[in-house]
Amino acid sequence: MILKAAWVVPVTSPPIHAGYVEIADGRVVAVGAVSALPSTATQVTDLGNVILTPGFVNPHSHLELSCYANLLKPARFWNWIEQLIRLRSKPGQLERERDAVIDGARQSLRAGVTCVGDISRRNCAWPVLKQLPIRKVCFVELLTLADHPPRNPDELRRGAREVVEDELLTVGISPHTPYTVPFDQIRSAIALADEIRRPWTMHLAETPEEVAYLRGEKGALSPTIEKLLAQCGIKAPHCSPIALLAECSQGVRPGSIAHANYVTDDEFGQLADVGHVVIYCPRSHHFFGHSPHPFMRMRAAGVTVALGTDSLASNDSLSLLDELHYVRTQVANPPPPDELLQMVTLDAARALNLDEQIGSLEPGKQADLSAFSCAPNINDPIRALIDSPAPANAVWIAGRPVI
Repeated sequence: MILKAAWVVPVTSPPIHAGYVEIADGRVVAVGAVSALPSTATQVTDLGNVILTPGFVNPHSHLELSCYANLLKPARFWNWIEQLIRLRSKPGQLERERDAVIDGARQSLRAGVTCVGDISRRNCAWPVLKQLPIRKVCFVELLTLADHPPRNPDELRRGAREVVEDELLTVGISPHTPYTVPFDQIRSAIALADEIRRPWTMHLAETPEEVAYLRGEKGALSPTIEKLLAQCGIKAPHCSPIALLAECSQGVRPGSIAHANYVTDDEFGQLADVGHVVIYCPRSHHFFGHSPHPFMRMRAAGVTVALGTDSLASNDSLSLLDELHYVRTQVANPPPPDELLQMVTLDAARALNLDEQIGSLEPGKQADLSAFSCAPNINDPIRALIDSPAPANAVWIAGRPVI
């Protein structure tokens, strides 16, 4: 199968005007200019005035929270989380959130997102996502303070074993945060991910209060949370988030760090040296009223930074193009368009340990592609995509049409 398009954007090389992508057995075989195609080429589909890109990768999502869209107003994180907990505790949670996973996956596909890194609190999302034609890393979440499993390393291991992988589904491991999971259990969770050779992720340095708690400041968190911590035997490690991360992940493969909103400049080099990927969620970051994210300084220090959406409980959409548009128009001195696009393709794939399989249009990679309509006279397809975000009008995953 050969797909012709007004523009092909490989990501790892410059956009190709009047380009094509050849696909066989679910993988990219060739990428180039239509003028180089032999006249004998068969199974050619001309998509017309579209921009053909690698499918976008959302490395940080909570699809099960999609049912809470527009129910919570922008607020500080700690106020928001209390309201969210109350919403989730209402009767019918499992059925409501399973339906939300379906809705969130469909919204993602319509936005040209072909792969999600999804975190599920009770490990209930993966059976739903398994039935849907979207690539996914389903993170099993460890939360010691929770009422339901996984709450300890043994339950986490059992939860990971329950996940039935296939060509589009990979299991991942996620110790929630260092204020909801004790140090030794975070280390056990990351060691499990390394043992089974699967990706891991953790929320870290999301709020100033978390950072203060980790450093040992009394009363940094709410009395309710501190009481729960005491009941579960969780104690402040009296160090910075990055120092804790270094201790917990020493000697294992790097993972991804969701948010990292309050990491100091002198710690960026440690992240870069180890190879952890930071996932910045721009519109969710704004929703919570955080200080400006240091992602540009992180990138300058050599840290790979990917973009994600977080959940619809703190965002307007699951569109990564909307995230790019927000960064380009609302953040001071943003990266150029081609670098922004890489943050939702190849860099985001790296956050999920999938960068050798997806994230760019190169021979041998999985044929996950998205096509977006464009005007016939554009000369910068990436800028056109970001400046005017729109739904995808065609999506392929492993070479199979999905939209």
